[in-house]
Amino acid sequence: MSCKLTANIRKENCQYQVAGVKAVYLINYDANPTFTFEKAPDGSDDNKIISKIELASGDSIYKVNFVEGTASWSDELAVNGNGGKYRTHTVNFTVSEYDYNTMNQGDALSLGKFMAIVVDKSGRAVVLGRNNGLSATSFNYASGAGDADANGWTTVLAGTEIEIGKLLKDESVITPVAPEVVVTP
Repeated sequence: MSCKLTANIRKENCQYQVAGVKAVYLINYDANPTFTFEKAPDGSDDNKIISKIELASGDSIYKVNFVEGTASWSDELAVNGNGGKYRTHTVNFTVSEYDYNTMNQGDALSLGKFMAIVVDKSGRAVVLGRNNGLSATSFNYASGAGDADANGWTTVLAGTEIEIGKLLKDESVITPVAPEVVVTP
């Protein structure tokens, strides 16, 4: 792979963009999904976008119902001491329920490995942890002390990756493989 720019970097859209996360979906890493790529919108073969996700029978993509305004994600360049470079993908969210369903999923979230799909409020969907998966670095409950304090299970999933998070064509790519029943971890 050549490390040279191959195109101009420019802003082409003249529309509003809203920050924040609208949806978070998790795929068990051992589900080994197959990703189908298509050419980027500019027609180039570089940085293709994901147009289809296929899972084996019985595997699903699970939606996380998080507290509004608590989810975020990052894709950061990291450099090790020997000059090697890699990416760190991180997803954060808080789930407010402390109930049977959340507790049943708590061990899986704490100990499992996942790929995450995050959809921002402008409609962009990005796959994180596609090659190596994301694992919990934090899964903690805070009750809050005051009446209006935030409370819930704060979850941080992070992992080392060899690529920038890949774009999905749109959120509808997720729909055919997401289960009918939404599971709240």
